[in-house]
Amino acid sequence: MAYVALYRKYRSQSFGELMGQEAVTTTLQNAIKTGRIAHAYLFFGARGCGKTSTARLLARALNCTAHDGPTPEPCGVCRLCVSIRDGSCMDVVEIDAASETSIDDVREKIIENVQYAPTEARYKVYIIDEVHDLSAKAFDALLKTLEEPPGYVIFVLATTEWQKVPITIRSRCQPFQFKRGSLLDLGKAVQRVIEAEGCTAEPEAVQSIARSAEGSWRDALSLLEQVMAYTDKHITAEAVNRAIGTVGLTVLSKVVATLAENQWDRTLAVAAELMDSGADVRQMMTALSGHLRDLMIISAGAYSAAESEMGPDRFRAMQPQASLFDPPALLKMMSILTNAEKELRFSNQHRALLECTLLRLMPVMIGKPELSVPAANPATPSKPVLAPAANPLPPSKPVAAPAASSMPPQETTRTPAAAQTPTSAVPQSNSPSTSPATQPAGSSAESRFAEPVTFEVIQTAWPRILKAFAKISPVGNPHLSNSEVTGLDDKMVTLTFTKDFSRERIQGNQKGKSAVEKVINEVLASEGYKIRCELAVKAPPPTETSDTDSEENEVQESPSMVLDELLEDPASAVQPIDALPMPDADTSFAVSDAVHVPPASLTGTESASKPVPKEPEPLDMAPPEGPSFLEEAIDIFDGVVIPPE
Repeated sequence: MAYVALYRKYRSQSFGELMGQEAVTTTLQNAIKTGRIAHAYLFFGARGCGKTSTARLLARALNCTAHDGPTPEPCGVCRLCVSIRDGSCMDVVEIDAASETSIDDVREKIIENVQYAPTEARYKVYIIDEVHDLSAKAFDALLKTLEEPPGYVIFVLATTEWQKVPITIRSRCQPFQFKRGSLLDLGKAVQRVIEAEGCTAEPEAVQSIARSAEGSWRDALSLLEQVMAYTDKHITAEAVNRAIGTVGLTVLSKVVATLAENQWDRTLAVAAELMDSGADVRQMMTALSGHLRDLMIISAGAYSAAESEMGPDRFRAMQPQASLFDPPALLKMMSILTNAEKELRFSNQHRALLECTLLRLMPVMIGKPELSVPAANPATPSKPVLAPAANPLPPSKPVAAPAASSMPPQETTRTPAAAQTPTSAVPQSNSPSTSPATQPAGSSAESRFAEPVTFEVIQTAWPRILKAFAKISPVGNPHLSNSEVTGLDDKMVTLTFTKDFSRERIQGNQKGKSAVEKVINEVLASEGYKIRCELAVKAPPPTETSDTDSEENEVQESPSMVLDELLEDPASAVQPIDALPMPDADTSFAVSDAVHVPPASLTGTESASKPVPKEPEPLDMAPPEGPSFLEEAIDIFDGVVIPPE
């Protein structure tokens, strides 16, 4: 008789032997008992979890002849149970969708044959393995048959990639998820097969096989078959490591102990030993990552879970090493190994990659603090912050006055900064750590000033504020550069602009204004400071005039008084043309010099208290020498004077 592989020989023959899938088996058995048998099932999960075996068990439970109808416990010895197990039953059709993907395959094997009743069984069962490999047209052709099949047809679809199955197919089936096997269940299954084959094995050898299977029952039996072919009747951990290329607990413990010593030479020597042993670098990293994961579970204090998963012997052996690292360090080490496994796929320098990875895993490299740039250069002493002067503005620039429409009259004169901030609050230390002017532009809120922010502090930091604002707003920086700090009222910083357009660009744009306030608070390492934008108004140069001339100028320069006078008596404001002064060629003509209107309202006592201004003396009306302006214009444009008709 031909040799049968272990995973086929020891395939589960009843629902009770199907380990790790209690939720699936219980649901199917209860459905069979109550007669709630669905027309389509969808089994999905990782490889080797028992999907095809469960589908065959379901077909045997529905067609077992030892009972009058479907039974949750098939006998396994009747004619139909044996034929279904051997794959010779005509009414149980298994289709490999990986090789039969076209619409023609679905039409010939399913759609055309589903109309015929079963020949010998109660139900005709279609088991479609790897159903996600069917083409889109094949799925479309299967939809109608899958939705409303005959009462004697049962569909069982199996797949390892649930997301690739169309939602229209999934909605017509009852889904059952198959879970990966745990280390404990896989170890029991391997031990059962070892005893059935008449062999013995060390507990560590069984654990190594179960770990290498990665949750797959079929992979565990395949690896066991390989190890049994390598050894005689007794399976050791060393034989398992040599047969399937895994790394044993002894080697992993040695690697971790060497890493804990923080010795570069010892770590490189261990890397050389691993490479000389001939083990695959990818398997070594995978095994080391699993070992660190076990240490993390123990280090975190989950002793019961660790002992039940690893076994008591391995748990006791790993406890001393778990105290060498804390969980955050182990998480960092696992992350480094994960990144190294990704790099391994694109590199042929496996030895160098293994050495660099082990060096990065040393605690001295993981816990190395990041280099930080000092806030100030100790070799360069900082300048002390001087007390504020009486006038905070430079003498060459006048103090800006606020606009008359934006501020009340009583707020136009601002108190000097020296009067607002007491002298005791001014920082006097030369240390870079206490001087606000030496704080970096990007300092955080944690390094705040020990002293309050004063007017002179803001003035000193203003160049750094402009520099920081230029980085976030290159367009708005030229407008902000046209301003200077002229006052500080609580947390309101007054900025005086030399150009009205620049003031409007900052004050009128809420986004730009918020950006300026944010930069000011970041540079000053403070919060809550706002800005108020004003326009600088240049005062007229002082002239030596008498009181009478001053009153006369006020009357002449008042447009409202002149307008009232013109509205009351237009004739009084008109003077003979010969009384008007004629300007010279180099003299600018002004309305206040040409027309002098004495106020008519100054009568009685008012005219007595205020002297009437003198009439201007007539000027020399002699025509200027040379050609007149009209003659020059005619000469330039080569024209003539046309008299009006």
